[in-house]
Amino acid sequence: MKVRELSTFLVQDLSLGGKAFARDDGGRAVFIDRGLPGDTVRARLTKSKKSFAEARYEGLETPGPERIPARCVHVDQCGGCRLQELPYDAQVRLKERQVGEALRHLGGMSAPPVRAIVPAPDPWHYRNKMEFSFMPTVDGPVLGLHERGTFDRIFAQRECWIASPLIMEAVKLTQRFAIAHRWEAYHPGRHDGIVRFLTVRHLQHTQQCAVHLLAASDQVPGLSEWALAIRALSSQMRSVTLGINTSRANVAFAESETVLAGDDHIVEKLCGLEFEVVGNAFLQTNSAQAEHLYEGALAAAQLSGAETVLDLYSGAGTLTLLFARAAGSAVGVESVPHAVERARRNALRNGIAGTRFECGDTRQVLREWARGEREGSVKPDLVVVDPPRAGLHPRVVARVAELKPARIVYVSCNPATFARDAKDFLGYGYQLAEVTPFDMFPHTPHIECVARLEPLRS
Repeated sequence: MKVRELSTFLVQDLSLGGKAFARDDGGRAVFIDRGLPGDTVRARLTKSKKSFAEARYEGLETPGPERIPARCVHVDQCGGCRLQELPYDAQVRLKERQVGEALRHLGGMSAPPVRAIVPAPDPWHYRNKMEFSFMPTVDGPVLGLHERGTFDRIFAQRECWIASPLIMEAVKLTQRFAIAHRWEAYHPGRHDGIVRFLTVRHLQHTQQCAVHLLAASDQVPGLSEWALAIRALSSQMRSVTLGINTSRANVAFAESETVLAGDDHIVEKLCGLEFEVVGNAFLQTNSAQAEHLYEGALAAAQLSGAETVLDLYSGAGTLTLLFARAAGSAVGVESVPHAVERARRNALRNGIAGTRFECGDTRQVLREWARGEREGSVKPDLVVVDPPRAGLHPRVVARVAELKPARIVYVSCNPATFARDAKDFLGYGYQLAEVTPFDMFPHTPHIECVARLEPLRS
């Protein structure tokens, strides 16, 4: 088969990244950007290698036995909810199986100790944060999400079933206002224009909402009028801000932020603690399931109440404070200065003593502690790691093992990199005792896991 050739494929399974897995006539693996198990689809090859090929979905020939109608009108455009045409119980079965397969094939484990997946409490309206992008067109600015497989094409958002209704009200008001006031949308290729992103948070437990407009400058027509209109949408609307981002990086991150209406932050409650949330802050985007995830991490730790805990990649201190409350003391390590400052504020807000936060790159901090070049080194009974999708650097794995903790709790958002890291830990004498998948993001291919690693038994 040649690149650009159109063929018919029977989808056998889904990959960890959510792509449909099929085989061509020669038995070679083919990964297609859309399709569900059992579907027969038409797809056009975009990449052809000796051992695999990639193809772009062109249409559905015959639906698979489990396929159901999509709830969202944007199913053919949006790259987000790729699994919404699969019943929810089938989605969680698939994700549980994928975690086991990742540990077998990438982690080299013949019988990985995978526990039953924890489904989300509600598969709809669960996201407490959504990021939307602006795109310039001849008819005015478009505000919505990225078209599937693109970085520079946006479709106008009409609905979203994983966001709250208030989030969509803020989006639709902004869409109307941007067209009426002729806002100039930023173009990520040409690097011209002004308005770039709209980030909306609507927290599940406190019901507090914040809207953050990100732009290349503050020269946005009718900015104050827009902010007051957003604030008037609901009594739950607590904060409206303008963030300035002048970089060429196409990410919704504010270099500076100005409050246009309301407060400078909102507050979420998780597991009995309160956490301040600002525009750039990281917070799990499914608050209800995040509580289950954190409870799972605490259970995996098997704490007695007197341990010293080291929390790596601690962010705004969510896990650090939860572990500090359950153990003797906890130290968090985080590389982003404003996140460290927010973590310290959260510790004071909740009155949790016995916590300390170190600002620095995890690999560097652990190296300096090991060499005696940095004060405040920790001899932990438990190490908690919650790294980004790329997982742990091999030297971080080595440094954690050198600390010889009695247990390691690994919170992962990528089963593939977790499997690789679990295999690396095995080389340093730590075995995987258990792993529990959590479905934080229904209708998407993403999977979160909580695992416990322990020293190998003699």
